[in-house]
Amino acid sequence: MTSRVAELDRRYAASSALVREGVQIIAVHDSLASRFDAATRSLFRLVQRDGPGVWDDLAGPAKLLRWHLITDPLPIERNDILRSGVERVKRQAARLAGAVGEPEVLTEIRDAASALLTRDPLIGRVVVESANEVGVGTAVIVAASSRAREALGGWLATDGLRVLTLGDLERVEVSEEIAYFVGPPRFFKPIAVTAPRTPEVTFVVPGWFGDLSLPRSPISDYAEGGIRVGVRVVEAGESAQEVPEETQDGLNGIPEEELLPQPFWGIRVSEDRAPTLDEVEAHKVLLSGGRAIWLETDGERIRSLDPTQPAGERVTYVDVSLLSAGTYLLLREGAGESESLHERAFDRLGTRAASIRDSQATWKAALSDRLKTNGIRDSEVALRTLDVRAAGQVSAWISPHVIRPQRDRDFELVLTWLGLQVQPYFENASTLRYEVHRATRELRNRLEAVADNADLHELERMGHMTLDITEPGFRGIFVTKVLGISPFTELVARHEARVPFSDRGAQWLE
Repeated sequence: MTSRVAELDRRYAASSALVREGVQIIAVHDSLASRFDAATRSLFRLVQRDGPGVWDDLAGPAKLLRWHLITDPLPIERNDILRSGVERVKRQAARLAGAVGEPEVLTEIRDAASALLTRDPLIGRVVVESANEVGVGTAVIVAASSRAREALGGWLATDGLRVLTLGDLERVEVSEEIAYFVGPPRFFKPIAVTAPRTPEVTFVVPGWFGDLSLPRSPISDYAEGGIRVGVRVVEAGESAQEVPEETQDGLNGIPEEELLPQPFWGIRVSEDRAPTLDEVEAHKVLLSGGRAIWLETDGERIRSLDPTQPAGERVTYVDVSLLSAGTYLLLREGAGESESLHERAFDRLGTRAASIRDSQATWKAALSDRLKTNGIRDSEVALRTLDVRAAGQVSAWISPHVIRPQRDRDFELVLTWLGLQVQPYFENASTLRYEVHRATRELRNRLEAVADNADLHELERMGHMTLDITEPGFRGIFVTKVLGISPFTELVARHEARVPFSDRGAQWLE
């Protein structure tokens, strides 16, 4: 295994080489893909004119097919995702026929999609030829997503080529000298060029893609003597005469951002006010498999699974504030995790369960009444005066999912402030917390065991998977990939937070 010092030296050498030689971008001209791009742009000029609505069911699959033309340039006989994408576009175009006043646009996007299946994508050919030219052991292929990695890897493995994601490239030993990224620079994080693993970096992109700018670190504009990497563009594929003229003059007024798959968020519908005691402010989190959850902004962490970690270390937690697209969450069908863990804990408590339930309900009801009378802000001030360190969490403590304040002294001070004796409330809540923690450890161990036997490559390909757990208290658990997080919050009932529900907002996302 390469030592950390040797790896650091290699990384500095790769960065120095990239600064000296620059990044290469191979722009591949493909008349069939260019024709579909031109048809998609024509469609989006109508969307710009008319606004969303009637065009939505065609715009979504058109953007997704265009994305796959960039990231999945496999031969047609191996390219299930391309074939299904073409069929979706054709089906939606047929459904709109007669409902809109631009039949020529529908005809062209349908025919352009159909033509994609008459010849293998040229980007894939260029990737293979370029890698073979420098030598198979010298080149590594970098895919834009885990799913694309699985697809490309199944194809290119026969040529002896290794296919990784950028995340994989950061974790494994790299002996190759050149990395071929399948997709434009904007599809990858800045580390692809700011801290390369190989001395040479090449992006293979469609000739019609409008944004070839390199990804940059957020601090690069403020760094003294910041690194600037040059770019040289090399053209490949068909000649310019074979490419539709409409795609040769750049963006045609439509930013690339508008043509990439995006979640549908709609507009905020909640009132502009603070949440009540029974509400939380939450972001919608879109998940693979047609699901979503509401994730409260004042939450601390949520259970996740990291397929890249070794066995026994895959199940963990991620801070709510750090959650991002690409994270895999562990959730339960129709319920939040806290509910099931609490019920498992109460089952263990046997004859004591009823009294502990009553005890919890009593002090939480007293807290709720005090908050309604004094208001949340004044209550926080009063508790801080008493040296309750977590006073800012006071509204969360009324939730049945939050057992008690974390700090013992905080809980004692809150009970006294409510005019209650410390016991039996303190002991009962602490007993319940112990049993919930015990149930949490058991669940984690069970999930680790199941994850060790699960097909994690299938998870990364599909984006979601139901875990095969049949024991009572563990059923209905599934793992799903975060596809997007809403840019705004909504006010939702507290009991709805973290409970999965069906949602079509991510149906046209990768």
